[in-house]
Amino acid sequence: MSAAVSGRRAGLVVLIASFAGHAGNYLFYVIAARLLIPPEFAAISALIAFGTIAMMPVNGIQVAVARDVAVLRTSATFGELSAYLRRIGARMGMACLAILVVIGGLSPLLADRLHLSSPLPVVLAAVWIAGLALLAVMMGVAQGTERFGYVAFSLAGPLGVVRAALLPLCILAAGMAGGVWAMILATAVGIAVLIGPVAAGVRIAPTKPPPLPNMLVTMVALLAFSSLTNVDLLVAQAALAESDRAHYAGAVLLGKIALFAPSALALVLLPRATSALERGERAERAVLKTMALTAACGLLVAAVLWLMPTWVLTGTFGPEYAASKPLLAPLALVMTAAAVLWVHLTFAVAKRSRRMMTGLVGAAVTHWILLAFLHGSPGQIITASAIAIGASLVVIEIGSSSGVVRMLKGTPAILAGQR
Repeated sequence: MSAAVSGRRAGLVVLIASFAGHAGNYLFYVIAARLLIPPEFAAISALIAFGTIAMMPVNGIQVAVARDVAVLRTSATFGELSAYLRRIGARMGMACLAILVVIGGLSPLLADRLHLSSPLPVVLAAVWIAGLALLAVMMGVAQGTERFGYVAFSLAGPLGVVRAALLPLCILAAGMAGGVWAMILATAVGIAVLIGPVAAGVRIAPTKPPPLPNMLVTMVALLAFSSLTNVDLLVAQAALAESDRAHYAGAVLLGKIALFAPSALALVLLPRATSALERGERAERAVLKTMALTAACGLLVAAVLWLMPTWVLTGTFGPEYAASKPLLAPLALVMTAAAVLWVHLTFAVAKRSRRMMTGLVGAAVTHWILLAFLHGSPGQIITASAIAIGASLVVIEIGSSSGVVRMLKGTPAILAGQR
């Protein structure tokens, strides 16, 4: 009972921190929209979307690290955990260097495709993404050791409120590029705070860690999921008229709260489901509870955005963003479905399933094909995303033992722990 209560409290703390972080991000975009002209605002939004997609392989590492640390805490020694953390640290150092070199080298091409006047914002984005990669892995360690206070701090602070607090001065000092500078400095704050719990595990004398699953499967799965939920903004920036780019960017800011805020619940689910499976226990009940709460939060966000008067949007962003209002609720509903898909993916990672990776890669490719035909208006782009994400959930429901109906019924496949 006490463990269950602790789990509920951890989930609530992380959920509150996630919404606080999104409130900070909302403020970040409001400040950006007020201090920048609409094309610059759309460009900042596109850079953040690009960073989010570029980060997804690293987020795959974060998820894998959280899973592996949870496994090692359950069935290994502190020395084995220390060796694992040292190995991950060395690899992430090389990965961060590679991010800087690759994105920096492609900066002229990316700046041209994203309608940026200079490659400098893309180079700064490379620095931000490299720092964020390091912070993400540190969060994975905190997540795997169930130190959810640090996870909550990261979500609410460096990934939310701190960015907004730094933004006005950064924009005044560096213009549009100041938006990226604010994110770089906020990320540095997060690294400074999270280095403590990571260092505590590394200081123990290392021994040889046991064999663990390859991270590549998780990285590919999360990259595909990131494409499903972020490539729409890049397509909008590249294909829509200038005015529609800003309208879609404004809608994405609010509509995707339905994905990113409740999906934080999966941060608590992953290490606990992994530990339960490592002990030979079942985790479907926790998965279903997380899924139900995730869907409820997403639907609540969609309802609030549907009922929200247009003047709230124009009063914060400016009158030119009134056209974003009809896009908010449909986009939030699509992102609610994506949040449920994220819980499915989290459970698949805990179970070390490869089938989810294959399915998500297929969904991402399908999404790209749909966007090749449906990109003439913001509504068409939302429709393409709805088809790809909705079809993914239908396929899981029909073909997977982790479908909601099968988990509720407790089929023999689930009782046997199969997928």
